[in-house]
Amino acid sequence: MSKFESMSDDYLRKTYVPDVYQKNIYAIDYQLLKTAGIKVISFDIDDTVAALEDWKPPKAAVTLFENLKLMGFGICLLSNTAFDSRAERFGERLGVDYIAHAHKPRIAGLEEVQNRYARKHGAPLLKAQMAHIGNSIMSDVGSGNTFGIITGLVRNEGNLIKFSKLVITEGKELRHELKKRGIWRKHHKYTRHDQYYQLGEIPPYRR
Repeated sequence: MSKFESMSDDYLRKTYVPDVYQKNIYAIDYQLLKTAGIKVISFDIDDTVAALEDWKPPKAAVTLFENLKLMGFGICLLSNTAFDSRAERFGERLGVDYIAHAHKPRIAGLEEVQNRYARKHGAPLLKAQMAHIGNSIMSDVGSGNTFGIITGLVRNEGNLIKFSKLVITEGKELRHELKKRGIWRKHHKYTRHDQYYQLGEIPPYRR
């Protein structure tokens, strides 16, 4: 029995269902986030901005982040990576702030994003003005939803096979439980007609 089986439908829905789900960070409608009042977006690094095996962001990510800054967003990388040098390298290449050792799904990293903004601008950053985007239902969506901000989930950017299909991880147990109860689902492999949705949209499988 997994720990998720004892959790209520309401708790699972509030904690692990993202507000936005897209194939990658480039498919997200950031204008919708801006219209919703978002001022700061934090991004996971590994398998979100770049593949786990890459040590520099792709050109497309550099362009995206420049455009996001032109739109007026504050950007921060929020990563669980154990390598300060990796987070620093990505932060420098993308021209944004970064936090390594975030220990998601704990919310301390998101609190630090909030505090850094307040120190820099001399004004508080409300949770309603924050969004977090990553590739993990447990770490990224779990931390963002628990903290009370908008969350976005994207598919893995990399192609590495991290775990054998025979290995049952907590992430797999969580996805299975969400699907079994009809709360939410994400195809494990890329599917052309996956249930992608933008902020404010109803997922196709619930229509």
